[in-house]
Amino acid sequence: MAITGSALGKASAAALDRTGGGKVTGTEVDDEEGKYEIEVTKDGSSVDVHLDKDFQVLSEVGDKDGGSED
Repeated sequence: MAITGSALGKASAAALDRTGGGKVTGTEVDDEEGKYEIEVTKDGSSVDVHLDKDFQVLSEVGDKDGGSED
């Protein structure tokens, strides 16, 4: 299910801050990695940023670098 309402703005802002910008190209609530997942596309690659219920970054997984865990 896509993120809606005020949660969409908060989650998008947290993800874009983590990635240093880009464009939000997909969202999901209650995925297997956390409360929220934001897909960000930047410079021809995409990154999935996983957030907890408080919009804190749990991890990010990129299609180029294999991802990084915090």
